[in-house]
Amino acid sequence: MCDLRAHGKVNELRSNLNGLPSLIQKGRVLTAMNDETRIADLRELFPVTRHWTYLLSGSIHPCPLPVGDAMRVFLELWQNGGEDAYHATVDTFDRLKEAFARLIHTSAGNIVVTESTTAALNLAAHLVQPQPDENVVVTDLAFMSSSYMWLASAQTAADLRFVESRDGTIDMADLAAAVDDRTAAVNICAVTVGSGFRFDLEAVHAITSRHDARLIVDGAQALGVVDIDVNDPPLDFLATTASKWLMGPAGIGFCYVADRYLDATPPSAGWFSASNVADWDVRRCQLHDDATRFQGGIPNLVGLAGALAGLELLEKIGRDFIAGRILELSTYLLEQLDRIGVDIWTPRAAARRAGVVFFRTADVEQLHSHLKAERIYCGQFLGGIRVDATFYNTYEELDRFLAVVRSHVNGSGRTPAS
Repeated sequence: MCDLRAHGKVNELRSNLNGLPSLIQKGRVLTAMNDETRIADLRELFPVTRHWTYLLSGSIHPCPLPVGDAMRVFLELWQNGGEDAYHATVDTFDRLKEAFARLIHTSAGNIVVTESTTAALNLAAHLVQPQPDENVVVTDLAFMSSSYMWLASAQTAADLRFVESRDGTIDMADLAAAVDDRTAAVNICAVTVGSGFRFDLEAVHAITSRHDARLIVDGAQALGVVDIDVNDPPLDFLATTASKWLMGPAGIGFCYVADRYLDATPPSAGWFSASNVADWDVRRCQLHDDATRFQGGIPNLVGLAGALAGLELLEKIGRDFIAGRILELSTYLLEQLDRIGVDIWTPRAAARRAGVVFFRTADVEQLHSHLKAERIYCGQFLGGIRVDATFYNTYEELDRFLAVVRSHVNGSGRTPAS
């Protein structure tokens, strides 16, 4: 039997965020975007800062202390009580849906908790279910998850049309030309994984609405930085993971499902899908009348605990502060990289980007090795370097990164410290 004293850890965890440094109280932090002293205090929540200049938060976000603490509390409850841990934390599932719903300005009844962005996008594809004579439009800037389910799944295979990018961006005229009255869905990344190009969702919606095409948005590179309101413009589906700008663990994702699909037959069902599960009636399944009908079985409980802590931390710090700080840092990066002379793919205009900065230069693999040797962590793919500076990064860290890039471009063959 679980030691009942362990149950107190749940309430203790709920109050932990209130005990974080006073600087993350919203009223104070929003006036402190340039206060590096307060940024230094925030950095204490992220142990990765003691080991790396970490510039890839839009890929796998380092675990913040409150997130790790939440997961350890659940693990202790599970370790000491088995099934009792489930009952002690059962409301975490609902609280997580409510927290994510607040982020995107909707109701918890429209939220499905999944294991990943990919799972969320596949759910959307199954609900859209293109007919044999219909097409789906994606872009060549999409992540693989936005195209593979249309290519490889027998249930959702479609005539897939790719809109080609121009210098890391998508021209709305090109997108409009690809969409017609036989387009079942347009599937885009709100912020693209490579160039960091940010779509104007209003402009995309104007195109899809003319042809009654569904709008499916991968928000993984945007949410937590970009304020996406699923009602303005109205989206049909929004998919994401907890593990990027939302500061949670991998293994938890979310899918927003618009009202028009809440009575749809789920592509798969389990005991979480049913509202009559307490009846133990194996002969009848009464599906929930909201997005819970698309849940399967018991969710990833330790992941739920971590994802909720990540969203609560985001709320405490304030998305507006985070977005403003990231805009400042990414603007500085772009200005300095321009001076160095690399080939920047990311749009310069603030409204056309979010947290991702991407550039190309010669011998990019060597540059990446030099950066890693200097304990600077960034991404390297598509023949370039990706940098995701976040709110707790400093200008000193960016200058260290820029010094390595400058040395590489100037052809010294040495890192700045060598």
